Amino acid sequence: MKLEANVHTLVWGSESWEVSAHRSSPSIIADGPEKGRPLSEVLPDFPLLAKVIDAKSRLSVQVHPNEKTASVTGGEPKTEMWCVLEPGPIYAGLKRGVGAKEIEEAIGSGKFEDILVKHDAKRFDTFFIPGGLVHAIGDGVKLYEIQQSSNTTYRLYDWGRLGSDGKPRELHIAKSLASIDFSLDIPQPRRNIDCEFFNFTQRDFLENGEIFAGAESLIVYEVEKAATALLLPGQKIAVGPGKVFVTVAKKKQA
Repeated sequence: MKLEANVHTLVWGSESWEVSAHRSSPSIIADGPEKGRPLSEVLPDFPLLAKVIDAKSRLSVQVHPNEKTASVTGGEPKTEMWCVLEPGPIYAGLKRGVGAKEIEEAIGSGKFEDILVKHDAKRFDTFFIPGGLVHAIGDGVKLYEIQQSSNTTYRLYDWGRLGSDGKPRELHIAKSLASIDFSLDIPQPRRNIDCEFFNFTQRDFLENGEIFAGAESLIVYEVEKAATALLLPGQKIAVGPGKVFVTVAKKKQA
């Protein structure tokens, strides 16, 4: 199932929603018998959202709620991961000993970067960003993101940036502090991710190949083609030589 990407232009760059059944911006099916219909009508409960994020300038420092804190803040839980396509700095995690007091002081002083853990992300480095982890994407970074189907983001700090209206963008300090999990470890770059919501793997094809979806749905992203497809259980897709990202959408446990 091929989908039309939804491109969102923002003050820092753009993000392309490659696969989305989220009500705020669903993908439109581009082929087959369901062509022209939004994915949210055909698969309303599809649990994941895939994006390509192109950060011309760094994003705000932000945090997303997890399954527990979402009920407190009124947002949607959002655990995600990033696979770097164009390298550069990313911020993921708070330095040791940083708590709510230090965060509020950093917001007031404008020295928020001093309390963040900065990573020199290389191409195809993959970072796991669970709900509750403070993070930001740095200048010039392009990455592929898999996340829960959610559109909840709480901004802690925005580097003094002005929005398109010439005014500072809204911060969500109280909801951010309620969402932060200070017990989380600092993420380290890896190749693959396996969590309760999805499984992400990088595959290298030296020649033409084929990917088959078993009992779960797959999102397949061919890097060289910048092409995404959604496979339902039992479907298969032919892929050319090169690197391919495969994401398994896991079923929620009762």
